[in-house]
Amino acid sequence: MDKVLFRPTPRLRERRRRCCTRFTLTDAREVEITTIVRDTSARGLGAAALGEAPAPNEVVRAQLKDGRELWGLVRWRCGNLFGVEFDTAG
Repeated sequence: MDKVLFRPTPRLRERRRRCCTRFTLTDAREVEITTIVRDTSARGLGAAALGEAPAPNEVVRAQLKDGRELWGLVRWRCGNLFGVEFDTAG
């Protein structure tokens, strides 16, 4: 097979909603991480930390205004920017 003819399967992403809002996450040690959320989706968020960003694979928690709590895992970090994937199993 000629690799020039290969067409990778697209990785479909959920629609992201752009936003710019101040938000506080809590890490596994109960330390608050003040952030500016840049975009959100049903599965996660992208944010900028106002200090040091959490490390990849660190568990973080978000307390929503309606009282719900979301847990997530930091999937990437670049400087003070980072992305969180929410635990959507429950």
